[in-house]
Amino acid sequence: MDTGVLKPAISDPLMKRIAWRLAPLMILMYIANQLDRANIGYAALTMNAELHMTAAQYGLSASLFFLGYILFEVPSNLCMHRFGARLWMTRILLSWGLLSSLTSFVPSAHWLFVARFFLGAFEAGLFPGMVYYLTLWMPARNRVWVMSLFVTAIPLTGVLGAPVSTWLMAHANVFGITGWRAMILLEGLPAIILGVVAYFWLADDPSHSRWLSAADKSEIAAALAAEQAQAAAATSPSSALNALKNAKVWALGVVYFGTNAGIIGLLYFLPQVVKTFEVTFGVKYSITDIGLITAIPFGVAVIATLIWGRLVSRRQITAAHVAGPLLVCAASLSVALLLRSPYQTIIALAIGTSACFCSITTFWQLPSRILTDRAAAAGIALITSIGVSSGFLLPYFIGWVKDATGTFVLAFIGIAVAMVIASAVVVLLEAGRNKIDAAGLASE
Repeated sequence: MDTGVLKPAISDPLMKRIAWRLAPLMILMYIANQLDRANIGYAALTMNAELHMTAAQYGLSASLFFLGYILFEVPSNLCMHRFGARLWMTRILLSWGLLSSLTSFVPSAHWLFVARFFLGAFEAGLFPGMVYYLTLWMPARNRVWVMSLFVTAIPLTGVLGAPVSTWLMAHANVFGITGWRAMILLEGLPAIILGVVAYFWLADDPSHSRWLSAADKSEIAAALAAEQAQAAAATSPSSALNALKNAKVWALGVVYFGTNAGIIGLLYFLPQVVKTFEVTFGVKYSITDIGLITAIPFGVAVIATLIWGRLVSRRQITAAHVAGPLLVCAASLSVALLLRSPYQTIIALAIGTSACFCSITTFWQLPSRILTDRAAAAGIALITSIGVSSGFLLPYFIGWVKDATGTFVLAFIGIAVAMVIASAVVVLLEAGRNKIDAAGLASE
């Protein structure tokens, strides 16, 4: 999707000032987000037995979260465009944090299903909202590095969340509440605290910030205007409705579906995959051991994502920067569970996890090339909804495959297939765009 035209950018000193102002809080928000979303994967180590759930029923509880998320994703992002980022992100954080903690009191699987659906509905809009929010502050050339910092929150959650969640399950006692219930209760609190911080710390956009000078605001406005002009020249959708009907937006959603498939499989099922090592390789792990082992692939991914973000920030982003990591991840997940030792399996999973998160860093620079203003809010939300639908479809599928076959091998191969399809779609998108650009140059 690269036209060879130099992309607009703001100066490095200004970019760094914005990054230091926004990135730390946004990373913490997204860590809390991923922790509350994925801690059910650690809870499942004991929760499934307590609530008498099969692997497929556990997968359904994970899927219902994404059903609520999908249904409310576009409306939530349009509300952010209408009411402003500060107020809407505060609302999202407070409502989901409260419900997440209350989920610790569910008495049965059916109540867990209800809680997970509404948790997804309350959380909807945070990730696409933050992606959209960054488009208000800096053009794509600058966003790629900030986005790499932002995306590291996902594997960083695995690094921190795995040992912390399993430790809380083993040791926490909150007014007599213990185990997975205590863990879920406590891990909802950071979102509530961050909601209060976000209200006082964030500005809706550069024009409302008190820490930027008039010259800084003018520089940002000029760079964004130049980027929007390039997007308009590339037949950008002119409205939210047109964005929702645009074929390229739907194609980007398909690419994100494949990318997100890897994240879903790793975040929700990696602890259970590690637990299967006990049967596969004849080892014995405590819950804390499982948490520490699960953290390894995510720790490697944090380092890889930061290095990747720094490398690609100096280049024009092309389809290869998305498709390449997707194919590496697909290959790694396909073979990981067929290897002959837990060490080899963890190495393969670390490579796959790293590649998966690297692909996200570059993927989210593509939508701004065809979307601006209100169309961007709607289009980014639709792309996210399509991608997140993998979270609705895959957990139940993975759980069903595990119940039917006794292993996660075929499920991970299915995830790899989705990633191969995504890589093909993004390459075809770039080929189509290059044809249009070549035709335009020939007619001039």
